[in-house]
Amino acid sequence: MRARISAGDLAGARAAAASVAPFWKAPGRELLEPALHTAAGLADPVIALMLLRPFAVEWVTSAHVSGLAAVAARYDESWHRSLLEVWFGSRNPWRYNGEVDRKGWAGTLPGLAAALRDAFAAATAAWLLAASWGWLDGDIRSWLKHPSPVTRRERLAELSQPLAGLLAAADGTPLAAEIVTVLREHGDDVLACLLPMLRAAGPEPSALLREVARECAQRLTAITERPARPDGDWSVPWSGGCGCELCGRLGGFLADRGERTLEWPLAEARRKHVKGQISAADLPVRHETWKFGSPHTLVLTKSDELFRRDAEAREDAAASLEWLGAASLR
Repeated sequence: MRARISAGDLAGARAAAASVAPFWKAPGRELLEPALHTAAGLADPVIALMLLRPFAVEWVTSAHVSGLAAVAARYDESWHRSLLEVWFGSRNPWRYNGEVDRKGWAGTLPGLAAALRDAFAAATAAWLLAASWGWLDGDIRSWLKHPSPVTRRERLAELSQPLAGLLAAADGTPLAAEIVTVLREHGDDVLACLLPMLRAAGPEPSALLREVARECAQRLTAITERPARPDGDWSVPWSGGCGCELCGRLGGFLADRGERTLEWPLAEARRKHVKGQISAADLPVRHETWKFGSPHTLVLTKSDELFRRDAEAREDAAASLEWLGAASLR
């Protein structure tokens, strides 16, 4: 195709490109750079999109800057958004390369964005970073809703590295301010992502990271200043549930400050659903089944773990606040 383009046979090149569409499903990463130049030379947005669609965004590196600059000069923002929507939206097994996952790839964004700007493709850099934030923002929001606190913290911590890469790449742009604003609007669970990012920062963090650190310090201070849970307060925070009648009753029991035990006659399938909700959210609630009568009785008991977790959260917040001060990030 490139040879035909070079020879001036644009119609022949487009016909050849269209002919590969039925089997152009899983090209190797080594073909990305020539495919970018070919897509630019074809000067046909539909065929060009078909040619680039199967590649993975995780394969894009600074080595592809010239090809990216070529398509940037040829096609408009709408075309680029369509391409990036495909690249970021698809995780088909055949296109995934285990050598570089998306989280790891995001760490390379500062160098890639800088290279694109140096190649006079600043708009491409901006579109790429915006698409990266769209993916990362979706992942952060998804894990913030996860019912299990342990899993939620672990997965959010895994997003600290890509967030750091994206913030470094976007520093000084309107996108950076947008990202900080969005992060500010999340609840305190987002600290599980922000604090590891700050801990991994170098000895001279950027002004942007210092701003994030100040936001974290305010959250941590508020946590440490909360009064300890009163001895008789057995209310259990829970934002899960599927909205069914059983989850409604469970939520009412958990929210009750004085009710510690619930004896609940339920059929087996309904008991299984309730126990599944407790397990999924890692709630500090013990459960056992009294196997007499019909239906059997599910007995739920709030455990002392509730008070331990509450105290541990304040201790962890105090330790993190102390670290921010020692690292001169407050």
